[in-house]
Amino acid sequence: MQEYEPEELSKSASSWERSIYDPFIGTFSSESASTVVSNYVSSHSTGCVSNARLLRKWLQHCDNHHSGCKPAPRERKFWPKRIIFIDGSISGKLTLVEKQFLYEDYLVLSHCWGNPTSVDKSRFCTTLENHDHHALCIIQGDGGDWESQANTMQDIFANTYCTIAATSADSWKDGFLKPQSDPLDGQTQNYSTPSPCKCDFDKDVDAGPLMKRAWVLQERVLSRRTIHFTGSHVYCECGDGVICEQLTKLEPPFGKQYFILDPRFPNRLYTSGYERTVQFIQFLFVKYSASGITEETDRAIAINSLIIRIEQVLETSSHYGIFQLFLSSLLLWKRRQDSNPPIEYKKQVPSWSWMAYSGGIDFILEPTDQFLVPHRDDLCFADDGRALNIKVRNFGEGYRVEENGENYDIMVGTEKVGSLWLDMGDQIQLQDCKCILVGTLNDEKEDDEEEDARRYYYILVIRGKYEGPNQHKDEGKHGNKDRGKKYERIGVGKVQVRLVSIDCTLGTLW
Repeated sequence: MQEYEPEELSKSASSWERSIYDPFIGTFSSESASTVVSNYVSSHSTGCVSNARLLRKWLQHCDNHHSGCKPAPRERKFWPKRIIFIDGSISGKLTLVEKQFLYEDYLVLSHCWGNPTSVDKSRFCTTLENHDHHALCIIQGDGGDWESQANTMQDIFANTYCTIAATSADSWKDGFLKPQSDPLDGQTQNYSTPSPCKCDFDKDVDAGPLMKRAWVLQERVLSRRTIHFTGSHVYCECGDGVICEQLTKLEPPFGKQYFILDPRFPNRLYTSGYERTVQFIQFLFVKYSASGITEETDRAIAINSLIIRIEQVLETSSHYGIFQLFLSSLLLWKRRQDSNPPIEYKKQVPSWSWMAYSGGIDFILEPTDQFLVPHRDDLCFADDGRALNIKVRNFGEGYRVEENGENYDIMVGTEKVGSLWLDMGDQIQLQDCKCILVGTLNDEKEDDEEEDARRYYYILVIRGKYEGPNQHKDEGKHGNKDRGKKYERIGVGKVQVRLVSIDCTLGTLW
């Protein structure tokens, strides 16, 4: 099994199937396809009247033909604490309302804040002083309700009638209803014989400013339907696929986009099989970790809604972004940038979690059912989930470590016998470190001692954790006093079996 970069998964999954969406055109009664395109499609402005008519038609078609995409109002048990009521008159007055309308529909706007100044925030953010008339739905600042409302984000987006995404806007000052930058490459559409559009959804949406923000990932995944306003196109996204403003339907391959478009996320993971499920979860964490986030400590919060839902559907538990069901596979993360120290949380995240650091991550092994993992007693969560119960092993002798770009090679003579990726990039003395066995690939060859010694273990590299004066008190408090010494992770690796000792001791990884 080859090591892989998750970017390859993203690249291979971008081949959307394209076609003129005839079933949607059929909703325009007796109008021909060419008439529909000419009357309802505009290539000049994302905010034009014809686009508005097209979007209404798409929502109506989705309501009537796509089961699961529209939340049933009479089944809804959630309503946002505050909504903005838009007066339908010419004045278009906006009013902030704190009232429950359980049988009505609401829309959500997903957008980038940008970098507002303190003056901008005082004018446009809802605060205790101005929330009676300002048009934003979470009270910011001291005495506000950000912490409590942040926990309802999953319900807000999962129950919205539709999410409107200002996908091309870098900040709230940019706007998104404006002339398109490159309409149809400057060419005139032949309306008499409509053909699939050459739009680039991956570029326009996935690579757009909005989708590079960490908080937005869960907003998009949990929304059953999203209308994306980009610089060149408007896209309608739902569980059935994507339709662009030129009436081209884009259907995703069975991969990352298929699960992202799940209108009842993450139900599709339930029947996707082990490899596909782990593959998507790794992709999700890779994408999220590389996304921008203003407050570093939000890293452990802004994806929590998705983690909770995956827990429920797959009937597993998780701690700090690691699912019990896929424990070994998800522990094999490596950092893309190894210069920044751990994030300083109020309650520190364990070293074995990718949430402990800022910046992007990758995984060093592609999911496979040939991956053999340790017995549960050898590697598992401690009772409180803050530590891992582990078996600690020593490295052998007669090797040296050589730096090789982003990783380190382990050499015996002229032979490479392993690779290490360090979390902080410091030069280390491997003799001072120990390791944990996380797994190995199944070798179907007949038993051979020499060949077996050259098989590879996937490991975590660890060292003794600083033991303060309250060590024994803390160990008793968390039920780990009988597990031996405390350790912390300093890296991940792949080494030949002969480099790892058979003997082991008990410990805990924090």
